[in-house]
Amino acid sequence: MKRRAILLALSVTLVSSAVLAAPPAGAAPSEATEQAEARINARLAKRVENPRFGSDVAVAVLDAASGRVIFSRKANQPMLPASNMKIITAVTTVAAVGPDHLFRTAVFPGTAPGEIVLQGGGDPLLTSSDLRSLASDVAASLDPASPITVSTDLNLFAAPSRAPGWPRGYIPSVVSSVTSLARLGDYSRDPVAGALKVFRQRLETLGFTVQQGSEVDVAADATPLAAVSKHSATEAVHLMLRESENNVAEVLFRQVAIAKGQPATWAGGQIAATATLAELGLDTAGMALIDGSGLSRKDRVTALGLANVTRLSSTGDPARFAVMYDASAMPISGVSGTLDSKYGRFTTKQSRCARGAVRAKTGTLFDTIGLSGVTNATDGQQKAFSILVNDRPQRFTDLATRQAADGLAATVNGCW
Repeated sequence: MKRRAILLALSVTLVSSAVLAAPPAGAAPSEATEQAEARINARLAKRVENPRFGSDVAVAVLDAASGRVIFSRKANQPMLPASNMKIITAVTTVAAVGPDHLFRTAVFPGTAPGEIVLQGGGDPLLTSSDLRSLASDVAASLDPASPITVSTDLNLFAAPSRAPGWPRGYIPSVVSSVTSLARLGDYSRDPVAGALKVFRQRLETLGFTVQQGSEVDVAADATPLAAVSKHSATEAVHLMLRESENNVAEVLFRQVAIAKGQPATWAGGQIAATATLAELGLDTAGMALIDGSGLSRKDRVTALGLANVTRLSSTGDPARFAVMYDASAMPISGVSGTLDSKYGRFTTKQSRCARGAVRAKTGTLFDTIGLSGVTNATDGQQKAFSILVNDRPQRFTDLATRQAADGLAATVNGCW
């Protein structure tokens, strides 16, 4: 079993490396490449008419190195991105927050006798184990003979609210209330209560009498009694892209706002994310970045804009943005994450030829399907693409339209 795991990890790494390899930017297309691009254009023009896509589908295909447009259909039309929005959240996080940034959750002394303050640091990967370790660490500085009052400082983020364009039923079924103190995977209406419960129970196990405090504001220059700071922005980006984790996306959206000097609100996140893209030289025309996950019905992107965002692994600062295409990040066609074959992805006769050759983010809402990413095409050139379907006919299942999108990605790759 161990040998199999090692071989699997090696194979995924090799697939990822193959997808990342790209020709030098600015190189003139060869005759073979021009012919290959003409074939891709002609085939996409026919295949995009698949009835599974409905009447509102936008597609953009670019040469990743140069940005040359290979195929375009409604590419400048604002579209719902669904979870393809997470590509933008990933890029803006890496650019604004920094790939090596570590999120901190800390405990501070309170102002009243026996009071300690658990401060949320907006760690999207915080676990129950982290909170238990934090409680154990702080216990060394407490008097076990005296009752302990646990207060909270949640002021890093604005008070939880529903994003503009979120249907009421989304909380907590598909996304939790967004707060600076929550455990990874806690899809509940009150994630703070869940985190506090774990922290308090650990102190009680250690023999302390614990009572609930209030919400307070820790001074900016206060020294913590203990802290946990081990989860990086890169790790968060990887998980968000691979598993399409909504809670992680919304926390990162706020972290981008803070990094750009904006309030950690929906409006602050939108301003910060848009500004970050502009600073990277990306065209934000037609974009409305309402949230970080793509759940909002008011989110808008263009296929061309999204395809250009995916090009950042090949242009600008490849070393920095390559984290998006790490083996543990953007899903690999038919191999990992939300593109794993167990979900029916890249398993049809039209698309299975591209297994392992595409790195792309998926997206699904009621009537929306998205697939955006990169592929090393059969002509040896890397292609960036975005496929956005906003009017999926309800007579077709989500999977049927997703598989049709896989076929378009295989067409971009050139294997079908």
